[in-house]
This record gives sequence, C-alpha cells and structure tokens, in this order.
Amino acid sequence: MASYPPYIPPKDADFDNWSDNFDTLLTATPASFGLVAGDAVIVAGVVATWAAAYAIAIAPATRTAPTVAAKDAARAAAEAVIRPYAVAISKSAAVTNLNKTAIGVTVPSVTPTPIPAPIDAPTLGIQAAIPLLQTLTYEVAGALGKSKPFGSTGVEIFRSVGTVAATDPAQASYSATVNKSPFTQAFLAADQGKIVTYFARFRTQSGPAGVAQQGPWSAPLSLNVM
Repeated sequence: MASYPPYIPPKDADFDNWSDNFDTLLTATPASFGLVAGDAVIVAGVVATWAAAYAIAIAPATRTAPTVAAKDAARAAAEAVIRPYAVAISKSAAVTNLNKTAIGVTVPSVTPTPIPAPIDAPTLGIQAAIPLLQTLTYEVAGALGKSKPFGSTGVEIFRSVGTVAATDPAQASYSATVNKSPFTQAFLAADQGKIVTYFARFRTQSGPAGVAQQGPWSAPLSLNVM
C-alpha cells in the first residue's frame, strides 16, 4: 500500500480536489508560496494530465483496466512533481501559516527550545516569626523583589530541624516548592527551641528530554524555632 505524506490524500477523489486547489492557488499567486510563475506552469501541466486521466478512469463508459492504469501512472507522476513543491512551501518561513493551510500543506509544529538549568541561587531571608510559624522570602541576588531566573517556575525548599545548624543540603529534607515570596513554614510543637536550617534552589518545569532542571543551592539560613 502506498504511503502518503499527511497533506496528500490517499483517495483519488480527495487527491483530485487537493491537487486542483494546489494548482489554482499556486497559479494565481506563486510568490505567496515562495515560488515563481515557472513552477506554477510545471505543476499545472501534471495536474491537468492527472485530471484528464482520472475523469476517463471513473466514467463508466471508459473505465477499463488500461484507463485505470493510465490514471495511476498520471497520479504517480503528478505526486512526484508536486511533492517537492509542497514540502518547500510547508518548510518555508516566508510563507504564512494561513497560506500553508489554504494550499493544503502541513504547518510544521514549533519544537520548544529546552530551558536550561538556572545558574542563579536564591537568597533566603526571614520576614517574620511567631510560635511554630516562620515567614520567609527569596530573591535573586542583584534582582529586584520576587524575581526568578528565566524559565524558573518555582523554588524548592529543603530544611533541617535539629539541635545544631546544618551545613550541607544533604542534611536537609524536602519541604515544599513555592513560587511566591514571601512564603510560610510551619513546625510541630516538638520543634520549639530547635534550630531550623533552610536551603533553596530554583527549578524549571522541564528541560532537555522533559526533565526538570535544578539550579545551585542557596547559602544556608539558620533560625531558632519559637
């Protein structure tokens, strides 16, 4: 069975309509499709040959094995000529998507550029503290207010609660992912009087191969739990 590009209909009746539309629009304004009048003449010739062979092959009075074979040969010849033009139109940045759709070719999808991992680390700060609740802030060093690096969708918060301050993120456990500053952190009654140490890093929603990317860790922020 023949394999057709997505814009070339497999059924002869649909191909007849598609090729006629392709020929008509290209002949009217070849420049709109990144081509010239000579290209339109070439396409018009093979489409006319196809249309005539197709009409003979589907008419009951003239439908025979030889006329059907001639129709198939005319279609193959027409496709061989039209396909490279259709591909060129589909891929051309100079042809509008509206014109690509009108002439019946595929509008290529735009592949998003993978978002790289953040290169900045957040700076953590304390805004307020009451018993068993702390309100923290984050920002990018040198940026204003609540800014996040390009492509970052949130800030991962890790924390360690103990009798001494932590010095490495490996000593902390994941607490939350926040995307607004300030944000709050709650504690258990058993945590009162202990030391909490926070670490944070920016993350993207996706990156290469759709995998989220994390940036560098912040400096630790150690506070007493009230």
